[in-house]
Amino acid sequence: MIITYLFRSPGTGYSIEELFTAIQCEIDRQPAMLTTRMQLPYISSGWRSVWRNFRFLRAISGTIFHVTGDVHYAVLALPAARTVLTIHDCSALENNRSRPLRYAFFWLIWYYLPIRRAAVVTVVSEKTQQELAGHIGRMARKAVVITNGYDPAFMYRPTTANKDCPVVLQLGTAPNKNLLRLIAAIEGLRCTLILVGRLSDELIRELKKSQIEYRNYVDLSRAKVLQLYEECDIVTFVSTYEGFGMPILEANAVGRVVITADREPMRTVASDAAHFVDPEDVLAIRQGILRLVEDDAYCQLLREAGRKNAQRYTLSVAAAQYAAIYQKLAEIDVTSDKVL
Repeated sequence: MIITYLFRSPGTGYSIEELFTAIQCEIDRQPAMLTTRMQLPYISSGWRSVWRNFRFLRAISGTIFHVTGDVHYAVLALPAARTVLTIHDCSALENNRSRPLRYAFFWLIWYYLPIRRAAVVTVVSEKTQQELAGHIGRMARKAVVITNGYDPAFMYRPTTANKDCPVVLQLGTAPNKNLLRLIAAIEGLRCTLILVGRLSDELIRELKKSQIEYRNYVDLSRAKVLQLYEECDIVTFVSTYEGFGMPILEANAVGRVVITADREPMRTVASDAAHFVDPEDVLAIRQGILRLVEDDAYCQLLREAGRKNAQRYTLSVAAAQYAAIYQKLAEIDVTSDKVL
C-alpha cells in the first residue's frame, strides 16, 4: 500500500507540513505501508493556478491519497473512494463572511464539494468540527476528529532564561497570527523576535518603525525549527483565530513558556500550560510577555504543566488512527469510486 501525502505549494505555511512530516515517519514504520509526498506546484491564488494544480494531480499515482490541509479542492481531482481530506480550520469561510461571492466560492470549491467527495474527512479539533457544522450543516457529521500530536523529536530541554534580552519565537505570519498587535506589544522591549514565515511589506515596515531586533526564516527543515525552539525563551501564539495550535504543544514539549490567546481551541489545547491573554488587547500581551520574562516561579509552574500537557497529545495515537483509515480504504475495490 502506498499512501501519497499531498501538501500545499512551498512557502505557503509551516504547521501542516511539520505535522504530517512527523505522521509520515510514523506511518512508514507500519507493516505493509509505504509513503510518498508531493507538494502542489502552484500557490492557490486564482482559477488559473487551481486549474494548473488540477492538471498536476491527474498525473500522480498511489493507493491512498491524503490531502493534508488547506488545498481541500485537490480532492476533486483524485479517486473519491481512496482519498482522505484533513481540515484544520474554516478560516477561508470565516474571513469572507462579509464578501458573499468569495464566501460562496470557497464554500463550494474548498469545503462542500471536497467534503462530499472524499471517502474520509478528518478535523483536528472539536472546535473545527463545530465551525464546519455551522457552515455546511449535516455534511459536517462526516468529519472525524483526530487531534494533532507533537513530533517526539521535540524533547524536553530546559535552559536558563535570558532576562536581559530574551528570544521570542513566533511561528506563522498569516493575518490571523496577530503580528501587528504583537509588534506593538513588544515595541521598546529589549528582546530578539524570531519570525518563521514570509513577511508582508506591511509587517516589515512595522518592524522597522518599532525598531525591533528580529530575524526571519522561511521554508525551514524540521531540525532547524526544533533548534529555534531550543534557542528561544518565550513562544508567542496570540492568534485571533486557529483550528488547533501546534506551537503550544511543541513549546510545552521542549520546555519553553507560552503566551497564547484566551480563545478556543488554544484554551483547550494549552489547558493550564500557558499564559492566556485577550489577543486584541496590546497592553495585555505586553504585560504577559513581561511577566514571562520576570516571574521565574510562574514560568517554572508553566514548564511543569507544559511537560504534562504535551503527554496528552502523542503523535503515535494520531498516526495509529490515520493508519486504520488507510487500511480500511485499501480494502475497498479499487475499481469502485464509491464513497464510504
